[in-house]
Amino acid sequence: MEAAGLQVVAVGLGQPKHARHFGDRLAPSVDCVTREETELHAGYGVGRANMLRLLAPDAIKAGMSAAARGHTQGQATGDTQRLPATFIIDADGIVRYAHYGKFAGDNPDLAAIIQGWRETNETDSAPVV
Repeated sequence: MEAAGLQVVAVGLGQPKHARHFGDRLAPSVDCVTREETELHAGYGVGRANMLRLLAPDAIKAGMSAAARGHTQGQATGDTQRLPATFIIDADGIVRYAHYGKFAGDNPDLAAIIQGWRETNETDSAPVV
């Protein structure tokens, strides 16, 4: 990601202590920030899952796959129904790439993110992912 000129920032719901815990343990090279309010997520069109979405076959399959790999859900914080999303935002604040997850853990492949950036890169600005 860095070799492609991307600066990675993870934005989650919760308190700063949650960002420190997540970042230090799971993503030490990523800037992790949190907000307790959901306005930022909602402003970018990041949706919320309803019960049907949470129980959909693809969501259950992904959860079972994650569990089989040893991933478990810790204590949830913030809006537990908020879905994931990934963006590439250039230095001018223009969204150049967006992926809206259908369920928790529905994140794009890193190669897809980099390819999305390369396809839409019109400036030499340093975007935030």
